[in-house]
Amino acid sequence: MGRVLAVGWACVDLRFHLEAWPPRSSRTEVKAYREALGGPAAVAARTVARLGGEAHLLSRRGQDRLGEWLEEALRGAGVTPHLIPGEATPVSAVLVAPGGERYIFPYRGRLPEGLESGWSSLLDEVDVVLADLRWPEAGRMVFLEARRRGLPRVLDLDRVGEEALGLARLASHVVASQEAEEALGGVEALERLFPEAFVAATRGEEGVVWPGGRWQALPVRPRDTTGAGDVFHGAFAWALARSFDAIKALQIANIVAGLYVERGEVPEWEEVRGWMALSEKGSL
Repeated sequence: MGRVLAVGWACVDLRFHLEAWPPRSSRTEVKAYREALGGPAAVAARTVARLGGEAHLLSRRGQDRLGEWLEEALRGAGVTPHLIPGEATPVSAVLVAPGGERYIFPYRGRLPEGLESGWSSLLDEVDVVLADLRWPEAGRMVFLEARRRGLPRVLDLDRVGEEALGLARLASHVVASQEAEEALGGVEALERLFPEAFVAATRGEEGVVWPGGRWQALPVRPRDTTGAGDVFHGAFAWALARSFDAIKALQIANIVAGLYVERGEVPEWEEVRGWMALSEKGSL
């Protein structure tokens, strides 16, 4: 099955699919609109559930209408939410250009920083922990306890700074965004910075790289890139929880994220297995 606890950000995405980008005037038509689950940890957890895993999410929500929507949406997606209440639920306006590129305008809400007592029991029944950088205090505490228990710890490293690097040093697997990789000097520099971790970096249309190797991106036409990195991390954590090695887990995550970008939804595991066979034969 693969049991994963995702720790970090959950929000409501308000997605506007635009007729044109950039705007040509003060009013630009929208060809589609929808409300969706957002936030790196929440989207990763939903990906785990979609692939057939057991997904838990440790995050926060406001005591408001959007918070109720968020919790219901998580449960509807097969995720077990563990949400600490705050004043206001985070919301992001997401503008999706015709070519699939997205521009995000987040409202962070008003949320508590600390964890409630009893949180460590969430680690009793999971195989892997995944954290983003949007709730660093929680990520640090969960990673420390997970390390004590010998659980794999995956970090979604999409920014740099002392707080982010400190959390990365607690991880067993660090998968960086292209921007973070470039800021830190490349994937080999990541390996030197985090010698005790497996490191890799996602590069969008160029696929994913690790020291000494690469999986090419799928030959797909992007429909919406919103959350693609979050889907990648969720699939990677799920694959580790299913006992795949890190290189194979990257291959799985690369395929899942590519199909998601083309379709706007996470594929099921049986389809991913077919794409893996094509990838290994060099038929993509």
